[in-house]
Amino acid sequence: MEITIDEVPKKVITMKRIQTIYLTLLLLGISAIITPVLAQQTGSIQGTITDSDSGQPLPGVNIIIKGTTVGVSSDIDGSYMLKNVSTAKQKVVFSFVGYQKQVHTVSISSGEISHLSVTMHPKELMMTGISVTALRPDLNVNAKMKQAEVRKANPRDSGELLRSANGVNAVRRGPVGLDPVVRGLRESEVGTYLNGSRIFPAGPARMDSPLSHLDPTAIKSIDIVKGPYALTWGAGNMSAIRVQTQQLKTLTQTLSGNVSSGYDTNFNAFEESAALRGNSSKFGYMLSGAWRKGNDYTSGNGTLIQGDYLSREIRGKVGYATTSNSWLKLSLGYQNQKNLDYPGRLLNARFFHTYNAALDWEWHPENSIITSIKAKAYINNVDHQMDNKGKPTAKPNPNRMPPFALDVTVNSKVNVTGGRIDAHLSTADSWNWEVGADIYSAYRNATRYIRRKDNQMLMFQDFMWPQATVTDGGIFTRGSHSFGDKWSANATVRLDLVSARADTASPFFRQNVSTNLSSNEVNISASGTVNYNLAENWTLGLGLGSVVRTAQATERYSDRIPASKAQMSAEFVGNPDLKPERSTQADLWINAAYANWDLSFNVFARQMANYITLKPTNLPKRLPLSPNTVYKYINGSARFWGFDFSADFQILPPLQLTTSVNYLWAQDTKINEPALGISPFEFDPGLRYEFQQWPVFMEGTVHFVSKQTRVATARGETPTDGYTTIDLLAGGKFWQKISLQLGVKNVTNRQYVNHLNAKNPFTGMPIPEPGRIIYGDVSIRF
Repeated sequence: MEITIDEVPKKVITMKRIQTIYLTLLLLGISAIITPVLAQQTGSIQGTITDSDSGQPLPGVNIIIKGTTVGVSSDIDGSYMLKNVSTAKQKVVFSFVGYQKQVHTVSISSGEISHLSVTMHPKELMMTGISVTALRPDLNVNAKMKQAEVRKANPRDSGELLRSANGVNAVRRGPVGLDPVVRGLRESEVGTYLNGSRIFPAGPARMDSPLSHLDPTAIKSIDIVKGPYALTWGAGNMSAIRVQTQQLKTLTQTLSGNVSSGYDTNFNAFEESAALRGNSSKFGYMLSGAWRKGNDYTSGNGTLIQGDYLSREIRGKVGYATTSNSWLKLSLGYQNQKNLDYPGRLLNARFFHTYNAALDWEWHPENSIITSIKAKAYINNVDHQMDNKGKPTAKPNPNRMPPFALDVTVNSKVNVTGGRIDAHLSTADSWNWEVGADIYSAYRNATRYIRRKDNQMLMFQDFMWPQATVTDGGIFTRGSHSFGDKWSANATVRLDLVSARADTASPFFRQNVSTNLSSNEVNISASGTVNYNLAENWTLGLGLGSVVRTAQATERYSDRIPASKAQMSAEFVGNPDLKPERSTQADLWINAAYANWDLSFNVFARQMANYITLKPTNLPKRLPLSPNTVYKYINGSARFWGFDFSADFQILPPLQLTTSVNYLWAQDTKINEPALGISPFEFDPGLRYEFQQWPVFMEGTVHFVSKQTRVATARGETPTDGYTTIDLLAGGKFWQKISLQLGVKNVTNRQYVNHLNAKNPFTGMPIPEPGRIIYGDVSIRF
């Protein structure tokens, strides 16, 4: 017999309802009691991720708990913190494009921090060499993509390598030492650092770049910040370049090393290097040496360009683990360069002697909100001598004044001492902090002697750098925080105290320029960024920063010497009353990262207050051969804007398409003309093929560069034509120990001039780039 619902006693239904309600309330009560308890059953994982080859931190690595959505990315110093991880044995997955994926198991205890640091190994196809990373304004990698790590083996010059980074270019004045230019900023507007030490050039006319005093084979990584966001690195960084050499802590063998050899046609240049390194439980060491020699080169139309040089250097590091979580390291380096020809200068370089020394200490406390404390003291000194050997002034000429041959010699030096200390903190409320202080003092002295060559009679001597010292000490703090899964932000504030003085000056300078040879400044800089995760694979970011750069010795105290911030050989005088430059820049960027493609787009605008520019004067020139007008450094203003775009497409598993585009516009509003040294529009597509069966790759890149007609005519700049060049490269690893690279630059042997290149002061023609270069490099590891 069937019973319908209508036949069920209402009392039964009521009782069932009561039971259901009671059970629901009971479950809610139990849940209310258990939930706080379960909420406490989580812990955290903290650590640092480094590159196995270079020992450098890896930013932007994906870290995720396997089988969950709990994950983060490593920050600029390679560190990460995974929070709210369930207590149990968890598998942590580390992945980054171009590196082998790793999975590690770690036990999580309630309310405690588990430490897990990882060394990631490049895939076999990745050539050993230098990684160049363009950082976003938030100091993270531009995108989690392959082109963020551009690895090149054995480049001739670090400046050439920087040209491969989007939005970065370099000035060629001679055979080595291409001087970097970042989005129209140059010289001391771009802070340059070697393992955290501030480095400066030794030539009053910027004959050398600070990066030229380090052989490329010693470099493991280069980080570039294209704006006023690297405030914790040092003072006055309108943009910044940080170079790192081999680190000791991540070495896993007691003895290893490599021997490398390379040759470039056209330059007829030989490059040799060797290194030994190792690490035990407490002791680490490294010893490296390099030798390079090159000759004159020919441009695409066969014109012979002066390019002789010889470079030799030796470097060493010794590290010792004073405790299980503290480390002491001593680094020493010496480089000798001699007989360098400079077609873009009035003089050649007879020699550079470069000395580097640094002492580092770091400590990683356990179970503390302080994750690390680091301290450094350093010395970077360069002795330099220039002469006019091989120049037209070294020969008699009856059609000029003076008609007799001259013997010109300049003795120059820069001595930099400095130090820094900083601490990283991670608090329970998801805030990460960096606080610290740094200081550098740069002493410069350069004296010029001009004699008659026939009888060595001293005609005169003068100060090109009058025993000038600029000291800058600063304190800083940087905080970063994630506001849930979507938003993150960071902000940095910096305060600098600056003292500048010259111990002497010529009577002419005191009478006609200024008697005030010392000044003091208080400068405040700040920056901040905000990131928003539009979707799982898309990030939108906004950055705003304002940084102050104090005027350097040449801008303050030069006494009628040629300026490097011009394309002419006219004489310039300094201005001790210059106000410091202030660069205020806004950035907007968007990144996308998918399995088979990714892109990065960044647009920026910059306003320069107290922009250091120039004006003509009525002062008499110092040298008979100089142009008649003498210029003076003054404060003005300038505007910049531009964009960088890069994309990476995996067309097929072995075939990859890369492309980059950049554009820059700038105006010197004080003299109402374009700012000096603005790179033209550039488009660089490329293809890379990686064989699936063998660790071998082939790639080709086309460089489309437009003509540049917006030029700074008041500083002698002239328009340049556009050009197209093609580069080819192939390489691979064999028997796990040998890396081989073969390539051709400027395949079509195109005659062209990079717009930034200096002019030959005697012919007035810009220095052309090299014609076709065929090169090969081999490296053997043991």
